[in-house]
Amino acid sequence: VYYFMMGILLISILLLFITMPNYKFPGRFPINFRKFGNVTAFCISLTCLTYVLVYGKVLDWYDDESIRWATAVSILFAGIFLYMDVTRRSPYVLLDAFKLRTIRMGALLYLLLMVINSSAMFVNVFAGVGMHLDNLQNASLGNWCMVGYAIGAVIAMVLGGKGLHFKYLFAMGFFFLSLSAVIIRATGMMILYALTAAYANQRMPFKYLSTWICIMLTVRMVVGPSIGGAIYANVLQERQQHYITRYAQNVDLLNPDASTSFLGTVQGMKYQGKSETEARNMAAISTKGRIQVQATLSALKEMAGWTIYGGLICMIFVLVVPYPKRKLLT
Repeated sequence: VYYFMMGILLISILLLFITMPNYKFPGRFPINFRKFGNVTAFCISLTCLTYVLVYGKVLDWYDDESIRWATAVSILFAGIFLYMDVTRRSPYVLLDAFKLRTIRMGALLYLLLMVINSSAMFVNVFAGVGMHLDNLQNASLGNWCMVGYAIGAVIAMVLGGKGLHFKYLFAMGFFFLSLSAVIIRATGMMILYALTAAYANQRMPFKYLSTWICIMLTVRMVVGPSIGGAIYANVLQERQQHYITRYAQNVDLLNPDASTSFLGTVQGMKYQGKSETEARNMAAISTKGRIQVQATLSALKEMAGWTIYGGLICMIFVLVVPYPKRKLLT
């Protein structure tokens, strides 16, 4: 995938050199840090925020010094970005865009979309733990998302062209997105991804277009996946430990099934020339592995049910929220 993206970027650069006219700038080159300082501050703030969300559970959150520093830097550069953007005569991000209800609703829908879509990790974990697929087979399974994207694009164009209200299309998208099948989830994602942008662009003044693109990419590519990934990863770890503790309580030599499996593994290790201590250690590791797999699958099943409930809540939200028509602004 990375080599493919590198090739596409090289082709794009080549096309720019061939097709774009070469205009020389009189004097100094117009791009400098002064003009892009607020963008730099914005990127640093988001980078630190992503670091906190991704590595927080690994580093025990704010007990770790790097998490505290990353949070402070994120808040500091967010304040610098807001100050520089407000004081500029021609800011890159027009904060007045948030006064438009369609943009606020579009950002919220993208956030909900990416949080629910983070359940895609269930497929990867289940394929690796339950079906014992390697990384290449797991990646091949993900390629079926392209079929779902195509189906979702067709559904969005056909039903949108027939004038079906946005709320029903959004509800359909969240319903598909909450399911576990790869193609169906990809279909729901494409429906929401395409129609949310179309909804936010309704009667939007042209001056807010670049601001909306920035908001859309920020929520869609950075904030949403970071929050969704952090939520699902933390909950999965907590529920997995819960089920490991629960299942391990009844696993001892007094349990007939566990005792038979444990002693059989011990005997097999002895046949391979292992000592009594090594054989028992290997049997304990094998038993722990089986419990961990069972706990992981139970946690995935529980969280998949929660995801369906989350999708239903999002469906109800998009159905009951009002969609008032706004007068055309200039």
